[in-house]
Amino acid sequence: MKKKGLFLFADYFDSTTTIIRVLKASKDVFGEINFLYWARSGEKRNPPDEELYKGLQFDAFAETASPRSFSALLLFIKFQWWLFKQLLQKKSNFIVAFTFYTIFPALVYKYFINWKCKVIYDPRDYAADSYRINKTINFLIRLIDNIFIKASDFVIFPDRQYFIYYGLFKLKNNKFLILPNSTEDSIEQVKQNDIYLKYNLPKDKFIIPVIGYFSETRGEKILFDLIKKNDPRLLFVFAGDIRDEKYLNFFKQHNNITYLKKIPYIDALSIMKEALLVPQLYDPELRNNVYALPTKYYDCLMVGTPIVVSLGQIDVAREIIANKFGWAIDYYDVESLYKIINDYINNEQTINKDELRKFFLEKYDYRLYKVRLREIYSKMLN
Repeated sequence: MKKKGLFLFADYFDSTTTIIRVLKASKDVFGEINFLYWARSGEKRNPPDEELYKGLQFDAFAETASPRSFSALLLFIKFQWWLFKQLLQKKSNFIVAFTFYTIFPALVYKYFINWKCKVIYDPRDYAADSYRINKTINFLIRLIDNIFIKASDFVIFPDRQYFIYYGLFKLKNNKFLILPNSTEDSIEQVKQNDIYLKYNLPKDKFIIPVIGYFSETRGEKILFDLIKKNDPRLLFVFAGDIRDEKYLNFFKQHNNITYLKKIPYIDALSIMKEALLVPQLYDPELRNNVYALPTKYYDCLMVGTPIVVSLGQIDVAREIIANKFGWAIDYYDVESLYKIINDYINNEQTINKDELRKFFLEKYDYRLYKVRLREIYSKMLN
């Protein structure tokens, strides 16, 4: 009998590097793999034409609504129902639910339809502390999330935040795995990838990339203030699934911005490698940002490019400063960011890029972790 794996995403399956990590660790463990995802822009997306994605099945919920509207809330409920119907149809005994927004249908299916089904919850972030909400709603979401965590057969955490402050229930050691949102060393592919030619980027500019998810809590104000300085030496390269019209309009109004939309992961790494530095400025008012290590931090270490974070991102800032991998500034301090850029342009020897790669290979290379993830999946399947 084929071992079927169902993986649930609340956004495009390739909106993060999660799918790459999952497939590299365990593709051959399953006889059949199906990804259920929400095509947030309303358009389905084909997987890359690469060996890693061959033989996989992708099913999309392709409806959309205006962000932060009542219709968006109704559509989210509809997405939950769509997921549940898909689970009834697929009849899998193994489900991995990524993020808080897919776990509920998986648990309903497990406890009311197929009690033999194993559900792994892989939240990636801590839902209650990822938004600016009042304390009552925060606690309610945190309580619900903790119930989901407790009810799941296994949980994969990105860090120890659950055990520092977020968790309300004690978990047995054999019920969870702490797996950093890291990546596998791809430097050889990156070196062979000419992103200047591929995207027609000028070689006489210093690149400041903003790649992946972007919002007002991911450095919007400080980066836009920096862009408005119109420094002719700098080119800001945005890439990712950016759907907010206010950002797209801003991009069009500034000729020091290149917007590439969604690009392949290796291309994103290549841009980061060629960049002067990479800003990963997260709003520290969101508690999740205080302790989380951004995915792009691991990417920067791998390609040897320094990173700028906010001082309130305590864990990553501490590691960056202690090892001289970059800088930490106040979240809204555009003048400090501009000074860092000017100083680094004048003296790039202040950062030893080889040390970033060495640290990555010794501590964060995904090859160090994927064997454990494979073991978890295999154990749950048997």
